[in-house]
Amino acid sequence: MCRKLISIFLIPGCILFSMASCMMNKSETGQVKDAKNQEFIDAWENQKFSMFIHWGLYSIPAGMWNDQKITGYSEQIKGHAEIPTEDYRKLASAFNPTKWNADSIALLAKGAGMKSIIMTAKHHDGFCMFASEFTPFNVLDATPYKKDVLKDLAEACKRHDLKFGVYFSLIDWDYPDALPFTSVRNSDSIPPLHHEYNLSQIRELLTNYGEVSELWFDMGAPTHEQSKEIALLVKELQPNCLVSGRIWNDQGDFMVMGDNYQPDFKMGVPWQSPASMFRETWSYRSWQERPAVETKTNEKIHDLVKVVSSGGNYLLNIGPKADGSVVPFEKQVLEGMGEWLEKNGESIYGTKESFISIQEWGFTTSKPEKLYLHIASYPEDNKLTIQGLNIDITKVYPLSNPELSLKSKTSGKGCKIELSEKIVRDKYITVIVLEYKGELLYTPENSIEPNKKGEYILTPDNAETYHSYSGHDYYSSKPTVVKMKWYLLNSSEKPFEVKIALPAYANTKGLKLSVNNEPYIIPAIGWGTNSSTRHQEQVINGIKLVSERVNTIELAAENQSNPHKGLEIDSLRIILK
Repeated sequence: MCRKLISIFLIPGCILFSMASCMMNKSETGQVKDAKNQEFIDAWENQKFSMFIHWGLYSIPAGMWNDQKITGYSEQIKGHAEIPTEDYRKLASAFNPTKWNADSIALLAKGAGMKSIIMTAKHHDGFCMFASEFTPFNVLDATPYKKDVLKDLAEACKRHDLKFGVYFSLIDWDYPDALPFTSVRNSDSIPPLHHEYNLSQIRELLTNYGEVSELWFDMGAPTHEQSKEIALLVKELQPNCLVSGRIWNDQGDFMVMGDNYQPDFKMGVPWQSPASMFRETWSYRSWQERPAVETKTNEKIHDLVKVVSSGGNYLLNIGPKADGSVVPFEKQVLEGMGEWLEKNGESIYGTKESFISIQEWGFTTSKPEKLYLHIASYPEDNKLTIQGLNIDITKVYPLSNPELSLKSKTSGKGCKIELSEKIVRDKYITVIVLEYKGELLYTPENSIEPNKKGEYILTPDNAETYHSYSGHDYYSSKPTVVKMKWYLLNSSEKPFEVKIALPAYANTKGLKLSVNNEPYIIPAIGWGTNSSTRHQEQVINGIKLVSERVNTIELAAENQSNPHKGLEIDSLRIILK
């Protein structure tokens, strides 16, 4: 498709103000988004820290097959070792986890500061850790244990006030009507009978195990219609259950990063970073090399703080042994994280990401009139500097010792805090609380000043971009820009005229331009495929920027029913003069 620049000027008569919010609307993807669903997304985002559990038949070989160490994720040993289905099924007769104790797992998670547990109900090997009427290859019918471990955990989570979620693999290496085992086995398509089988088991999971806070789908390459049908089934059975982004095709309530991945760009949708204790495997591996407990605890606390300060949730996995016991090393790491959160949880729970960029010394989270400064690397001169921050500070102190007041100074260049020698440094991350009153004024490094003509020129190149992920499977998914944002330094009291130039797409969707949170709707354009040279000219007059402070301009899709769809604008030009 040929993409040429055209000019779109918004005239006063065509300005559409977004004065009301729709309580419920149906998206072009088929999902229903409503205010109630948003409440549960907000509550999910506030969890911050959760437990993942990879446990199943694969925990028996524990990374070994025929006396050989098998590399690759150990929960996928059937694939990596090319184990025939009949041989793999025999593992079920040896699965008797007499040391499994759902209450101790729940208490471990709670002691670690985690707010929910996500359990692998079925991984790629097709073995069900729950009672399923649709296959005998499950923990009740195929093992000597004869107990529903998923139900045990669901009930334990309820007893200990933890949210309960379920992992479900969209691919199944045991199901006879799934595609044959292939070299792209993690991204196979889903034949119709296999899809119906998945739907049947999803109904079981959402009917027999009480309230499920999230369904964590994984892998496979379903069609758009299959992803949509699954998502709608989840909402039909449990409207409050959130759907992970790995259902693909833009059908998830929240996005899931790649394994052990933390984005180096800003996200514009709810998101989660899934992390294994060791990058080499998620399930238990008998020959896994383990560092000192303190080293791993330090690593995971830093990862947690980085993810939360960037606006995400951190999902940390454990891999119990075949007998159901937790590996002592992993238990000790979680206990160490819990001890740190016991002292510093105020800086994690209930916080928002700070728009202050990551600093050389660490990370920042925020609450109203509070900033939490997480010192991951102590500055050599004992001075904590935040460039561009200009606020009315009322108090600065270590979170561990609120009585110890620290000296601070603000200027036009930023804020500087004196770190007293009296501070007891935490061996992982020390948290400093900065309390202030009034507005939080911050000048980002990428702020834009007017040119010699007094014009602001805004383009994708000087924008701060916010992202989601979009794709039909794990390997096709890629970051998509869902919002652009600019920071303008203004000293003029005069109103501005805004001109916008956009690519001439055949069916450009409506856009929303926000100036200091005041919305203006840029109507959709639908000229047809043979109108690339036509354009309409409109103008926004009388836009006022606040003087002597940073102003924000944002551009996003008007219709947010599919928040993962990219703007797909690569030659935008906005001129304010």
